[in-house]
Amino acid sequence: MKKEKLTNEELKQYQMTMMLEDIGEEGQLKLANAKVLVVGVGGLGSHVLPLLVSSGVGYIGLVDDDKVSLNNLPRQVLFQYKDVGNSKVEAAKRRLKAINPNVKIRAYNERFDSRNAERIIKGYHLVIDCTDNFDSKFFINDICVMKKKPFITGGVDDYKGQIMTYIPKISKKDFKSLFDELPKYKNEDRGIYPPIVGIIGQLMVNEVLKYLFNIGAPLIDSLMVVDTLNNKFEKFYIK
Repeated sequence: MKKEKLTNEELKQYQMTMMLEDIGEEGQLKLANAKVLVVGVGGLGSHVLPLLVSSGVGYIGLVDDDKVSLNNLPRQVLFQYKDVGNSKVEAAKRRLKAINPNVKIRAYNERFDSRNAERIIKGYHLVIDCTDNFDSKFFINDICVMKKKPFITGGVDDYKGQIMTYIPKISKKDFKSLFDELPKYKNEDRGIYPPIVGIIGQLMVNEVLKYLFNIGAPLIDSLMVVDTLNNKFEKFYIK
């Protein structure tokens, strides 16, 4: 059911955000009524989800069939030692509810694929791709384009990362159009520098909030590339 107004507690909780001229109470109410699906509750998801929850996104879905492992912990900061061996989505849900109990969270402890994708994304306004392999990213791209769902995708590799936003009827290019063919390597075969995961995750949330608040210039038909070793932020336009 659509929320008509913010509670007194919410007005106090989000007052600093609502002080921004382009957002105000109306913008915060948009956030409270937003339904966002996050596919992949790993490194990127661990940085994206807490800020989405603390910002006041009203309904969040989590999709991942993986369990927390010890070698996840350096970059998957949402989890603790006690979570090792447990379902990522269930552990994430518990932690996120502790951050903001007023946000509704639904956990899908399953792999996002052709058997369930249409069913899952149906009720969401926006999809966030936090997966770590190209097969999943291309599949998310295809299902969102087909179903006319906006999506934001991010990825990391060693010391670098990238972000892109796709909005139906506005974007001329999607993520898949960047590649002539599926890349041969898999991310799990390569190292990852923990800070790049946090940087890309925060930039992804920036894209999410800009879209939901309808402010600023989203990364449409362009790719933001971040190089942590050289402190470089570059924006490439896709032709």
